[in-house]
Formats: sequence, C-alpha cells, structure tokens
Amino acid sequence: MSEESPAPPAPSGGAGTPDRRRKSGLRDSLFMAVLALAAFAVGFGLFNGWVMPQLIHGTGEVQVPDLANLTFEQAEAALQPTGLVLSRAGERFDPGVPRGFVLSQDPPAGTPVRGKRRVLVTVSLGEEYSSVPELFGESRRSAQVLLERAGLRVGGITRAPSDQVGQDLVGGSDPPAESVLPRNSPVALLVSTGPGPEEYVMPDYTGREIGGVRRQLEAMGFRVLVPPAAPSVGSIVAQAPPAGSRVSRDAQIVLQATSRVIR
Repeated sequence: MSEESPAPPAPSGGAGTPDRRRKSGLRDSLFMAVLALAAFAVGFGLFNGWVMPQLIHGTGEVQVPDLANLTFEQAEAALQPTGLVLSRAGERFDPGVPRGFVLSQDPPAGTPVRGKRRVLVTVSLGEEYSSVPELFGESRRSAQVLLERAGLRVGGITRAPSDQVGQDLVGGSDPPAESVLPRNSPVALLVSTGPGPEEYVMPDYTGREIGGVRRQLEAMGFRVLVPPAAPSVGSIVAQAPPAGSRVSRDAQIVLQATSRVIR
C-alpha cells in the first residue's frame, strides 16, 4: 500500500494579498477626505473672520463727522483727516443759526462711507431782513399788501388828523420807509382822519389897542372873553397864550390892557 504525500500548505494571507491592499487604499482615501474637509473648514474660517474684514475695511471706509455748529471752513478742516470732500449744496435763511454756519449735511453724521466721498452741506444765511416800503398816501389795505410782500406785517394803527394826506390814507409809518428790520417784524401805521383844526401862530400884541385886536381875533374864530368890569379901551400889556404859540381857531385868548385883564 502506497503512502499519500502531504497536501501543500494553505496561503497565509500576507500583506501582499489583494484583500489587504484594498482595505489599505480605502483607509488612505478616507483619511485624505477628512483632511481635506478640515482644511476647508479652517480656510473658510480664516476667510470669513480675517480676509473679508480686510477686504471691507481696507477700502478706506470712514464715518462722516458731525458738522453742525461749524463754519464752512471749520467743516472742511474736520473732514480733512477722513479724506472726505466738502461741497456747498446751497444756502438758506435761518434765524436760529448764525450766518456762515452749517445748517444740514448729507450724508448725516455717523454714516459709514468710502473714502473720498463728497459731503454736501447747506450753509445758513442767518436771519433774513427786509426794508420797510414807502407807504405814504396808500390805503390801509394797500399798505398791508406792500408790507406782506416785503416780509413784514402791520403792527398797529394810529388815527390822527393830517393836512398832508386824505382821510383813511396812510400818512406815515413807524419805523419809517427804508428802515431795515428782521423779517416778519411789525410796522405801525399812522392813518389820517382828514385835515385837522386850522392852527394860528400868536403874534405879539403888546402895546396894541385892545379893542381892535379883540375884533380881529373874534373875526378869525378865536374866543376872546372880556370881564364885565374891564375897559374896552387901552393898550395891551400882556397876552395868553404868549407870542409865538400855536393855537387852534377855537382856542381861548386872554388879553390884559393897562392894569386889567380883558377876556
């Protein structure tokens, strides 16, 4: 009986086998994927946290300063360190802001803008003034319209006699024509009630005969009262009102002749 030869040993499955090589390649690929993902996360974090702010703020972005209560020249100096450029957009009257000072600005204070941006400002002309128009001879309504057109208003009306202008017409104003006033100031009007009583300048009657002077004054409309006991003849030694006084036609005049007062 013949002996059987031993069977050849089975493969030990060493490193060189195909299965082991496949497993090793899979692990390497997974490691590289994880490494790439980690690198992406780190790169994204750096870009978002450092690169983007540098791109934004590295363009010279600044905040617009507050230019209120500054003159145009002071506002220019305030903008100089920021690189912004000041321009005058216009001018406007404003009683609350002195002439030459900034009234408003665009963009507003605190606005973030890129460098070299133009900042527009409106500059105050200060309080607006108006000249009183000539109102002599105008009606009340016409005077009111002229004042309103000039930026003024009627402040009050005084009525008085006037020989220079007709009844219900303006004979003057206070302040007078061509006066310069702040806008919307009141102007008082003097309105005529017509001619006033005729006035007379008293002459010097001293030494004149009292009878003739009395008749003359009474003919002119004056009241000369003579006391019952006073003589109607003699020379005047005193008079009231005195010479040079202005008296109306209905005034009372007292004359004294010799030692008596003649009324």
